[in-house]
Amino acid sequence: QMMLEEEQNLEHLVERERKVRQLEADIMDVNQIFKDLAAMVHDQGEMVDSIEANVETASIRVNEGVEELRQAERYQNKARKKKMIFMLIGLIVLAIIIGLIVHSASN
Repeated sequence: QMMLEEEQNLEHLVERERKVRQLEADIMDVNQIFKDLAAMVHDQGEMVDSIEANVETASIRVNEGVEELRQAERYQNKARKKKMIFMLIGLIVLAIIIGLIVHSASN
């Protein structure tokens, strides 16, 4: 009976050692998971910083583009005014020429 009890104790110790080794392996797996997670968080932090910088750059470029469009609109309005003035001057010159032709033809 003593032998049986020692054998049971030995089996119990072997089983316990197996469970401790399994627990150790599981803890090492969890440790590796946390290391991988830390690396992923670090990488994502860099990506977020990069995205943030790109968004800031895009915002600046959009504001610059808006200002350039406003300037183009001002130039276009000035060009339109100049065209109207030249057309008016041309009409006045044409009227004077026609007036001179009509006046010289009547003489």
